Amino acid sequence: MNRRQFAKRGALGLTALTLTTTAFKCGSEKVTIYVQTITAFLNEIAGLLPAQAQFVAKITTVAADFDAAYRRGDLANASTFFNTLVGNISTLTNTLGVNLSSQVKVGLAIVSSTVRLIAVLLQQQGATQPIAVATAKASSKPKATAISLIEKLAAPAAVDAAFEAAKLP
Repeated sequence: MNRRQFAKRGALGLTALTLTTTAFKCGSEKVTIYVQTITAFLNEIAGLLPAQAQFVAKITTVAADFDAAYRRGDLANASTFFNTLVGNISTLTNTLGVNLSSQVKVGLAIVSSTVRLIAVLLQQQGATQPIAVATAKASSKPKATAISLIEKLAAPAAVDAAFEAAKLP
């Protein structure tokens, strides 16, 4: 392993450690940490797949926009950005197919798991505000779509399946 690979793996390990040790903070701090994790792994993927670098940059911009809107409390725009983020990550994953290096596959798995983690957090926060969620579902299509997507990603069966897929032998 050369020095560059060692530095990259060290950075990925540090990011994962930061994620796990700070995942129990409250509010938008968690979302910011999760978005930073998504961005870090997407940047790693962009370095390994230069042909996708421009699209990955677009995804990281959407992730940053989601984070900023969420921190401002602008939930209407945050929900739009979240929908776009999930759609773009799905497009990237589907475009790349299966003939990828193990490093890219694991990076994409971490990105997807982190998106699911954000959805779980958002669902938990929504559970404390059932009237706001019901109003959002009834009000506009983007908000209702975002809530539906969050519920789908954070569904216990989906979370259990992601957990089973991530178990080490």
